[in-house]
Amino acid sequence: MQSAAVTASVGALGALAGCTGGDDSGGDDSGSGSTESGSGSTESGSGDSDSDSGSSDSGGSESVTIDYLNAQAAENSGIKSHFQESMRTFEEKNGNVTVKLQTASYGDIRSKLASTVSSGNPPTFAESGGGGLQFYLDGKVPDHAPFIESTSNLPDDYTTANIESAQYRGEYWSAGGMRHTNSNLGINPKLFSQVGVSDPMEELSTWSGFLDAVRKIDEQTDAIAYEETGVPGDLESYWGYARTAYTGGTDPWMRGPGGENTIVVANEGHEDRGKTDGMIKTCVKMAQEFSSSESSQRGDEEIPSLMLTDRVASFNYAVPTASRWTAVKEDVNFGWQDGSGDFMLLPHPRVDPEFGSNFGISDLEGVEGEHGGHMWALEQQQTIFNASDAKQNAAWDLNMFLLDDDEFVLPAWGEYYESLPGLQTKLQPILDEYEMAQSTEQAYENVNTYGTQYATTGAAWDVRDTDPIRWTDINETISEAIAGQHSVEETPGLIRQRIEERLGR
Repeated sequence: MQSAAVTASVGALGALAGCTGGDDSGGDDSGSGSTESGSGSTESGSGDSDSDSGSSDSGGSESVTIDYLNAQAAENSGIKSHFQESMRTFEEKNGNVTVKLQTASYGDIRSKLASTVSSGNPPTFAESGGGGLQFYLDGKVPDHAPFIESTSNLPDDYTTANIESAQYRGEYWSAGGMRHTNSNLGINPKLFSQVGVSDPMEELSTWSGFLDAVRKIDEQTDAIAYEETGVPGDLESYWGYARTAYTGGTDPWMRGPGGENTIVVANEGHEDRGKTDGMIKTCVKMAQEFSSSESSQRGDEEIPSLMLTDRVASFNYAVPTASRWTAVKEDVNFGWQDGSGDFMLLPHPRVDPEFGSNFGISDLEGVEGEHGGHMWALEQQQTIFNASDAKQNAAWDLNMFLLDDDEFVLPAWGEYYESLPGLQTKLQPILDEYEMAQSTEQAYENVNTYGTQYATTGAAWDVRDTDPIRWTDINETISEAIAGQHSVEETPGLIRQRIEERLGR
């Protein structure tokens, strides 16, 4: 067993999943670069051209060079080195392919892709996130179904989140995501034990139990009892715990076939309107009553240092990545540790029938839900761009290497950047290979236990404007409410109005 619990992220602490407001996580390396992995030389070009196809090698197959644009490799120096070494490994296993690995932060990758695509010089393969869907609908990305159908294990081996995210109205626009993260409740055990909590898995399992403990911390300590990551790019915390008023993976926001979706938010004629609106109000009220005055602009990347110095007791944006914490404090005590731990990850509390009355939200009175959360999978999707057949085939081979080769997969998500792999079949091998921190093991357990309750927000809507609805119409509107720009009661109606305008209704 190898130990991943104390693996430290080298360099400055980067952002956690989603902090940039359009993709998953921001990176330590805010700039972008490019390395030709075969020789280690720096490449200033960012595009892909058919002229890169070379002559046949000694085996008679066509030699090709593909550009691969990736943000994950910019997250920390460990994962970056692993990517660079892995590109060389891939080249050794595929002697006719050269990979030019280019990196950009998650904050920059979308604009970088937009500029290269508009200039007619896109990379062959890129971690495009939800933006890749737009390129597919604009004819810049080929149908990925033939690639998937050429394998013996896909789509069956994809995680549920990948199957959901890689499709649009039944068509595969993506090759899947290498890895996912999921949202969970994070607590400072010392502060919760200080107010009498002794069994957090039980006592903090419901929103009423969590609310009771947070109120005691607020009254009895100087700590911020609950800090909302309220900057619009980090309000995926709400996407996660919005599901806890539901069961069976029911979507809180929109339902129905793409283009004909029923909007649940502020829909007076819908039986589930109260659940959705009630959790929107919960998000705003929790922030206003227990969070700092900076919460509407608080990014998730600031939370580890605040929690590890006992200034923040809890937040709902906890992800599996233990190295985010060890980058701040090398000897983090993960887990409850008899109430003396530094950081513990738990499932989002589930809504219980008494919570609405306890928190003064009539919409939630008598409502009961299940643990669940948001799964970042749409944000990590990778796409092949239009190119020669040889280049597209080489890009697909690289995709399969990143998904399925244990030499890359196990250390990537078990050691360098603790995450859930993109293939369901790799979950157990990672757990078998590495002794994971409590935060990572619990995140895996939450997904395995609660299944469809951990889903990708927006992928099932099958609408072109998924990302603007998520980041602007939902998140920005809630952030404005947290900042006091409109009332708690007004917020669901404003979200609905903006979604309707976005959909042209």
